[in-house]
Amino acid sequence: MDAGGACCRAPVILLEEGMDRLSSGGTLRVEVDVRVRARRMGREIVGEEKAGGKATFLIRKGG
Repeated sequence: MDAGGACCRAPVILLEEGMDRLSSGGTLRVEVDVRVRARRMGREIVGEEKAGGKATFLIRKGG
């Protein structure tokens, strides 16, 4: 999910919608920093990559 051009709460809303579509244990790759919100949602950050000035995070849906 690339929400880099989104404004305000849009990245958070897109994160929630993306996580809702996943099965338990599934992962979502996001290209915007939503680590704090993901942790508050009870999600696990399982990967982080930085390349070309862009950060990508891999977030796992639990339970």
